[in-house]
Amino acid sequence: MVFEGILLLGVFAVLLILRVPVAFALLFASIVLFFTDERLVAWTINQRLFFGVDSFVLLAVPLFILTANIMNEAGVTARLIDFTHAIIGWVRGGLGMINVGVSMIFAGVSGSSTADTAAVGGVLIPQMVQRGYDRGFTTAVTAASSVIGTIIPPSIQMIIWGSLTNTSIAAMFLGGIIPGIIIGFGQLGIVYTVARRENYPKEEMISPMQAARATVGSLPALGVPVVVIGGIVLGIVTATEAAVLSVLYSLILGLFVYRTIRIRDLPRIFRNTAELACLPLFALAAASVFGYLLSYFRLPMMLVGIMGDLPPILVLPFITLCWLIIGTFLDALPAMVLMIPFFAPLVESVGIDPVHYGVVSVMALALGLVTPPYGLCLLLASMIAKIPVLAGIRALMPFFFGILAVILLCIVFPQLTLWLPEQLLQFIP
Repeated sequence: MVFEGILLLGVFAVLLILRVPVAFALLFASIVLFFTDERLVAWTINQRLFFGVDSFVLLAVPLFILTANIMNEAGVTARLIDFTHAIIGWVRGGLGMINVGVSMIFAGVSGSSTADTAAVGGVLIPQMVQRGYDRGFTTAVTAASSVIGTIIPPSIQMIIWGSLTNTSIAAMFLGGIIPGIIIGFGQLGIVYTVARRENYPKEEMISPMQAARATVGSLPALGVPVVVIGGIVLGIVTATEAAVLSVLYSLILGLFVYRTIRIRDLPRIFRNTAELACLPLFALAAASVFGYLLSYFRLPMMLVGIMGDLPPILVLPFITLCWLIIGTFLDALPAMVLMIPFFAPLVESVGIDPVHYGVVSVMALALGLVTPPYGLCLLLASMIAKIPVLAGIRALMPFFFGILAVILLCIVFPQLTLWLPEQLLQFIP
């Protein structure tokens, strides 16, 4: 079985080096093993591909992507920018502060960091460059603040994690709120410090009437996280049903409240959503075949045997380090399918709280969104700013270490992730 495991992982690694897309690399590596081991039958590939996405919970993924697309088309981003401008735009480095603030709010709408980067960065990056901000810093603050979209609920990654591990999605959503807020305020502090040093401009303070108008205009959009998180936490709806409600809510908002979407726009929005949703879901299906083979050849148990002597207090830091490394090279969704079975026996053996473990792991994987070679949010922000990816790395470092510090804090102080679920879910039947 050792040979089969080495062959499986080796073919996968070679395909990645050859820059084969991750989903296809996972599937092709799995197919090779089916041809070399007579105990495996070909129809299992189709079966596992189907089982990989045959989940009611996973329906929430395309639905939340659809919500984000509808919100973008409805002009919600611009309204959130106006609202954030009224609160913190007048501070030194105002546009950078707005960038972080909007990302914190947008995280409660889209559930996707990449949607955050595209929506917020598409509007604010050109404005920041025009106002004299360094392009590297502009790229860094946009990419780093987008990471919050994976941590503050609703979070697509937390939904996937919950479906794969049978962990309460409501508890994970609540567990991500405090770390996400800490990261957001930490980034506001970094932006302010850099802005003072580089003498970046303040934005004009708006009048109370303008601030009131901006607040009223953004209130309908702020109802999305209330509907989603409130419905799930109160036990009224499941995560998938909450995603359906968010789609309906955003449609009503765009068609009848803001009136920025027309009926004829919907086919294009649906098509774009289908294209975006196919990418993670196909990767998830391919990863399920790969994960099945890992379990079939008992590779997770081999890892437990190797790491069995690790002191319990070091298990979570060790696994988190693994997630940090893996997230640098792989998208979070296939990484979860591949590695959760590896780590599950080790986590269970030392009794780590599943919510604590899930939130910390999702945060660690989210950091891969801003670290090359994967670094999808960094890549998107760099494309919008029209600079090479590596040009923003230096400016990104304070934000990187800030997020890393919060992850370490959550490891050392589990109550940062567990206090809110314990306080609120105890009253829910």
